[in-house]
Amino acid sequence: TIQILGAEKALFRALKTRGNTPKYGLIFHSSFIGRAGAKNKGRISRYLANKCAIAARIDYFSEVPNAAFGEKLKEQVEERLNFYDTGTTPKKNID
Repeated sequence: TIQILGAEKALFRALKTRGNTPKYGLIFHSSFIGRAGAKNKGRISRYLANKCAIAARIDYFSEVPNAAFGEKLKEQVEERLNFYDTGTTPKKNID
């Protein structure tokens, strides 16, 4: 998955020794993950990886490059970070 890209060595070592698999790889160095609290780092890394997957699909299937979707996805990640910090509910996609 996108969440553990860059942690392949740790992943295969964990699978071989039946240990704990890594939660995140290169995505851990993102500023979004750094701003999250210790309790929410796993949650926000999973959420960020999902948004990256959606952005990659949009980028692949769109005929004309457009930054509007990326900006909206970034805004959703910001809202989710704010939700984990303060408890304010993020907007729904239909709003």
